[in-house]
Amino acid sequence: MNTSHVKHKDVDHYIASFPAAVQVILKKIRATIQKAAPGATERISYGMPFYEYGGKGYAGRLIYFAAFKKHISLFITLREDEAVPAALKKYHVSKATYQFALNAPIPFSLIEKTVKALVRGRTKQSAVGKPEALSQEIQTYNKRQSKPDRTTCDLLAQQISTQLPDAENKIWHAHPVWFLAGNPIVGYSKQKKGIRLMFWSGADFEEEKLNIRGEKFKDASVFYNNSSEVNTTDLQRWLKKARVIQWDYKNIVKRKGQLVKLT
Repeated sequence: MNTSHVKHKDVDHYIASFPAAVQVILKKIRATIQKAAPGATERISYGMPFYEYGGKGYAGRLIYFAAFKKHISLFITLREDEAVPAALKKYHVSKATYQFALNAPIPFSLIEKTVKALVRGRTKQSAVGKPEALSQEIQTYNKRQSKPDRTTCDLLAQQISTQLPDAENKIWHAHPVWFLAGNPIVGYSKQKKGIRLMFWSGADFEEEKLNIRGEKFKDASVFYNNSSEVNTTDLQRWLKKARVIQWDYKNIVKRKGQLVKLT
């Protein structure tokens, strides 16, 4: 039943190549991975589905899955081994391969837990592993948050720093903020409703999900209560817009509260 020799055009085509009962399982595994790694890019490689997260090429490959005659396998790169939950170890068969028999219940909740752990590990490597890219005061701010909020803050910081590597980052008005040429661009803050991600010029992005709008200025925000709610594809698109769509907040005091569009 292994179809790795077949040239599949996409994951839908891959799943459709299996018997109906196996398709049900594969669809649920796919949905589980997508839920646990929101924003991950889905591709076909070596004839099977894989998910790319936090980078491109081999460095970004998070997890593969594939169906065989009597089992389904997950493939996790060896460099991610430390992030794998201990409960998954009993399914380990060789190198980076974990197998689930088709004649036994598939541990979907454990798969979700595993993928979330891989995402956290990837975020930690990218954001915390390069402290020079993130100011010490922002690292301290993130560490002071509860564990769920800290994971969200670390993920946001990693994505922002990756997309805006030339931006200055610091604590401004008690919260992490990134600046381009002295102009505030994006930042986040812990509030009662969750972690608020705010784009100073976001009202002009024409993005439906940035639905919390400022009353006086051009800012727009979104709230997150869990890192799984952060869609990195959306976030990366917003950050690209943040670079080219800007209002001049830097000189708002000089202009007595009047905003001027820069780009």
